[in-house]
Amino acid sequence: MKKICILQNSMTYGGTDTFVINLCRGLVKDGYDVTVVLSADENETLPREGELLDTGVRILKTCHLHGGASKLKHLKLLYAELKRGKYDAFQSNIDLFNGPQMLVAWLAGVPVRECHSHNSQQGRELSQGRTVPIRFYQGVMRWLCWTFSNRRCGCSEIAMDFLFKKRWKNDLHSKVVYNGIDFSAYSNYLDLQVKKKELGISKRWNVCTVGRMTYQKNSFFIVEIMKSLLNIRKDCDFIWVGTGELKDEIQNKIEEYGIEDNVHLLGVREDVPDILRSCDIFLLPSIFEGLAIVLIEAQAAGLQCVVSNTTAVESNCGGCLYLPLEESADYWANKICEILDGKIKVNVKNDILNNFSVDHMVNEMEEILSNE
Repeated sequence: MKKICILQNSMTYGGTDTFVINLCRGLVKDGYDVTVVLSADENETLPREGELLDTGVRILKTCHLHGGASKLKHLKLLYAELKRGKYDAFQSNIDLFNGPQMLVAWLAGVPVRECHSHNSQQGRELSQGRTVPIRFYQGVMRWLCWTFSNRRCGCSEIAMDFLFKKRWKNDLHSKVVYNGIDFSAYSNYLDLQVKKKELGISKRWNVCTVGRMTYQKNSFFIVEIMKSLLNIRKDCDFIWVGTGELKDEIQNKIEEYGIEDNVHLLGVREDVPDILRSCDIFLLPSIFEGLAIVLIEAQAAGLQCVVSNTTAVESNCGGCLYLPLEESADYWANKICEILDGKIKVNVKNDILNNFSVDHMVNEMEEILSNE
């Protein structure tokens, strides 16, 4: 039985967490012995830890990656596990900080070391600028990622470019692997009227977003778009699934604009597929995205999607309208209105959507993690 160790930062409701859960479920189903190492404190219970355990994996926690001492402790514990476990393959999902993990896996003698990129930018670079320390950090981490891995993957071409620059294009062991989703969650019976009543939405049209309330997701711009949309028309509700460090500020801004009756902040939910299917338009004006698995999920639910042109084009299964972030919130709101009024129509193409199935993703990852 082939032994695989997977490293993930935490286990919450992000796209990378979903990728890891789906990958683990597929690998265990196909007979692999899988251990997931989480960079979290031993006594901390993570939001989706139970879901991860249900896939049949073993979970090992090291510590949080806060500060130099914690990072060194994590790397020491990871090395000990990789050395003791005699793994056939190691797979890491924490972008630039994959670099030290690849070095540790190489030192531990793991034969297959897969470095995975899930993002197209570094949030710190966008918020602080390309300072000398940030450029130095990125340079060192990219060198470590490339030098000590022997498999390089990412969820999109721009995610690959971010971590590996252009050199991956001529590397036989580099490949774009689309994040997979479980389509069955979008095809079971759902009484939409009952679901809408449960969610407290009653307007003719429902616009939604799913994502953390963070700088990357352009959360304040989302509020501005909703304010503009509700100034134009009163037949819309807005549903926001997710939470984050900007939650209180977002709540205050919504109340300041007096749109709280039309904006429903649902927090973290486990019924996202049903929520998506209860809506009409999906909004994602992110400042950057590696692939945006939630955008695939929205299209699987049949939604027309309005997204920023900084989002990977691989996310488009035919159901996306890409807009520039340089345009105003009024411009975005007017485009949403044009979709609602039937003046703009985007249609999901099932043949493209099928490329994002979990089975397809797992098969590709199994081929990559093989020692051939």
